[in-house]
Amino acid sequence: MNALKHAGEVRLRALTMMAAITCACALAQAQTSNNRAPLAVVKSVADKIINDTSFEFKLVPQKTELGVQFVDFRRTLGGGQPATGYALSFITSAKDTTVAFGLSNSDGAKIWLNDRLVFRRAASRPAELSEVSYDRFAFQDTLRLALQKGANKLLVKIVTQREPWIFFLRPITPAGDLEGAVQFSLKPLAPDLTAAWLCLGPFPASDLDAEFAPEKEFQPFYRYENKTLAWTAPPQNMLAELVVPPKATYKREPYSDWHYALGAAMMTLLHLADESGEQRYAEFAKKYCDFILAHYEAFAWQYHEQHAFRGSYHRLFRRTMLDDTGAPALPFVELLSRERSEKYQAFVAPIAEYVLRQQVRLPDGSFCRPEPEPNTVWADDLFMSGPFLLRMGKITGERIYFDEAARQIPKFAALLWDKKKQLFHHGWFSATQKNSVALWGRANGWMSWATSEALLHLPSDHPSRAKILKIFREHVASLAKYQSASGLWHQVLDHPESYEETSCSAMFVLAMARGVRNGWIDKQYKENALRGWQAIEKKIEADGTVHGICRGTGIGEELDFYFNRATFDHDPRGLGAVITAGIEVAKLSKR
Repeated sequence: MNALKHAGEVRLRALTMMAAITCACALAQAQTSNNRAPLAVVKSVADKIINDTSFEFKLVPQKTELGVQFVDFRRTLGGGQPATGYALSFITSAKDTTVAFGLSNSDGAKIWLNDRLVFRRAASRPAELSEVSYDRFAFQDTLRLALQKGANKLLVKIVTQREPWIFFLRPITPAGDLEGAVQFSLKPLAPDLTAAWLCLGPFPASDLDAEFAPEKEFQPFYRYENKTLAWTAPPQNMLAELVVPPKATYKREPYSDWHYALGAAMMTLLHLADESGEQRYAEFAKKYCDFILAHYEAFAWQYHEQHAFRGSYHRLFRRTMLDDTGAPALPFVELLSRERSEKYQAFVAPIAEYVLRQQVRLPDGSFCRPEPEPNTVWADDLFMSGPFLLRMGKITGERIYFDEAARQIPKFAALLWDKKKQLFHHGWFSATQKNSVALWGRANGWMSWATSEALLHLPSDHPSRAKILKIFREHVASLAKYQSASGLWHQVLDHPESYEETSCSAMFVLAMARGVRNGWIDKQYKENALRGWQAIEKKIEADGTVHGICRGTGIGEELDFYFNRATFDHDPRGLGAVITAGIEVAKLSKR
């Protein structure tokens, strides 16, 4: 028996030594590929972010965004006094149909379709409109209009007793998305006009039912109280828009904008400065934050007063989801934890209030969204909320932030975990009590990154820590089984026919490397992390350009939606993860 025991111990030592040699070889290979160590690789990624960022603006004409029609009578007819104004357009339809329209307006309103009164509301109220989720708005009223094939004359009357003097109108589907089958224009009246509306007024702010000439017939101009009133096209607003440098690889969004992916990326630049000792990365992240603060008021005005629903920084002022709040603010809370600056504190406070108390939730407190169906839980939102809350807890010392971040992880895991595949679904639908179709790579990436953040920042005595550690370990163990021979992971993890995707692979590498380094998981996963990093490095050009990052992705109804999702070079949705993965692998190599 002693001989058998001794032989077993010798065999165990041999296996341990072989594993160590394998890891060391993998690390050496990762460091020598292209003659660059992990930290040098991610510095090139960060340098490209810096080189491809501009802190400049250009003027662009405002266009109709997301199909939301609006007429601000103040800009056309003047404001400051109670008044009545009219707006005229034509709705063109390819067939006889009935379409729903969302409507928000100030004070009293009447609407005529083809000279027939279809809406009347005399209530005294301000116009209220908010984007509640991507491309979906909350309107004050919904009206259903029976449209005939061809052009349908639409006349809107607004009687205002206050500022602003405005209305919003949008054709919508039953789900609240844009109904694109109808169009607004003035072509039937004036083919050369590019504007969609004409305005007339001001008339006195009398009773809503007092008739003025435009309600009786259309004329090019009218005589009223010894004055001539003519139809006028609203003036063209000009918007300030962030510049994307012509040399930039990624041109779909400027890196200087407010976005969850950019928040993650800028936070990682601060971490890169810590690890590399090169403060220029921290200085750039601070420049990004200070630039936003310096222009906050101007862009708040542009969003709220000019209704630039897709203008620069619109997500900062939309503030109706975690994508707009927790994750984009990560560099601000990271800086606040280092500087305790009053300007960062004042900026972060309302965002923290939103994440903690205003975000939509299920009855049990789980964060959710109103899309694609009401009360849908998204795996993404664990990262959009948790790392921000954890840092707020460290900054303020208030337990409520730690508790909120910690309670979300088991709730998300319970709803999204697939017991058979041992992976997380992208979403969970409250209405059907079922999961979405895909075990999407980046959804699992957000879960693994967010969970590792909790283990990194939660107090050591937090009562949820053991439960979170168990979730993390089970997830890592399963992820290791789905790693491809190349070292990367697939866009849909359990479908090897889907393409290998960079951002989720980076998230898994950072979680594994971080887990091994901190003793949360077995050392055997070091080999998975190193193989993954070696494969990721092959996706990175010498100039730092990262390939193979899946574009922004909603919850799809079919697997083909994920299979066919485009990838973009240097998409910010993967840059923070790639930089963090490199930092974690570099730290792991020091052990």
